[in-house]
Amino acid sequence: MIKHYINEAGTDLVFDCGVNVGTVQDQYIKYLKPDGTTSGSFSASVYSSHSSIIGAIGTYFLKHTLITTDFNVAGEWKLQAYVAAIDGTWYGESVRVDILNPFE
Repeated sequence: MIKHYINEAGTDLVFDCGVNVGTVQDQYIKYLKPDGTTSGSFSASVYSSHSSIIGAIGTYFLKHTLITTDFNVAGEWKLQAYVAAIDGTWYGESVRVDILNPFE
């Protein structure tokens, strides 16, 4: 099992959206901090790779590379892909990630 820690940097968060997001106008990774009330978003870029959901290579992914200030609180974070295009907005499935204090 991979562990993640507060102030981690350089790790890529990659979300397989299961649909082509290559033409979206806005894309983010939305988050909810462990306190359950603080929310926000990380910038994301469209990323091309092989989607296990679609079974093909294409622009089905959103990616954000962590910087030290992103995961700044230990606990269970909730993350979710968000995209917006001319014809609508969509959310991906939510993901839960445990962020640990150093030496845990």
